[in-house]
Amino acid sequence: MKTRSLVALVFIPAFIAVICFAPLWVWGIFIGLVSAVAAWELLRCTENDLSVRIRLYACVSAFAIPAWRGFGGADGTTTVVFVLFLLIMCDLIFSFRKGHTTLAIETVGSVLLAGAVMPILLGALVRLGLDEETSAVNRLLPLAVTFASDSGAYFMGVFLGKHPLAPQLSPKKTIEGTIGGFLGSIAVTMIFGFVCQLAGFSVNYLILLGYAVIGSFICQVGDLSFSAFKRLCDVKDYGNLIPGHGGVLDRFDSMHFTAPLIEVLVFWIPAILP
Repeated sequence: MKTRSLVALVFIPAFIAVICFAPLWVWGIFIGLVSAVAAWELLRCTENDLSVRIRLYACVSAFAIPAWRGFGGADGTTTVVFVLFLLIMCDLIFSFRKGHTTLAIETVGSVLLAGAVMPILLGALVRLGLDEETSAVNRLLPLAVTFASDSGAYFMGVFLGKHPLAPQLSPKKTIEGTIGGFLGSIAVTMIFGFVCQLAGFSVNYLILLGYAVIGSFICQVGDLSFSAFKRLCDVKDYGNLIPGHGGVLDRFDSMHFTAPLIEVLVFWIPAILP
């Protein structure tokens, strides 16, 4: 717990600093790197015998999709996904040569999930910054909801957790932890709204409460979804890059769900306006 908390105390202020003071392209490159590592970690678990070449297809695509948006201008997602799709299809065709191992359809699906679907979802963290007036606020929102929900669930589960939530997927998750996730998300999101109001933004706290509740629910669904992948692959963590947290994908798993949700909510029902 100590290591986990210390890492959070280092990374969270760093995220805030980059979002508030660095240009969007810096944030885009950072999210691109996160996405590329997440793609590598997923394929390492789901396709352990996959060639390095094909893994690199997915990782380069996973980096390019969020990073491209950080520079503004035209959206290059279609171009990047098309190139990835073309490359993996060519590999599939050539795998039918005599004496070669044929690529399984599950492998093709895993590569497209890691290199296209997941980066598009995580890329919401960059797309939320395209509106200059609310750039920092919109990018901080999914981080606040997700990290608060994760932290609330973790600490409530550690200290009060008694009733398992989904023992087949994640033995340590409890119903008490789930409640803690909702409470943590609500508390931090309300504080975030208050800070934004002090900074001169117009805040609708009722809508923001909806962000917190729905966001925490989706966050926990995302966490369990990636836990299901780990159970299917019979691994404990996706990696060990982040002390106390596991791999990058272990830390950013639920963000693939929360970030696009916040993007949709901000577009249709904005809670914080300039």
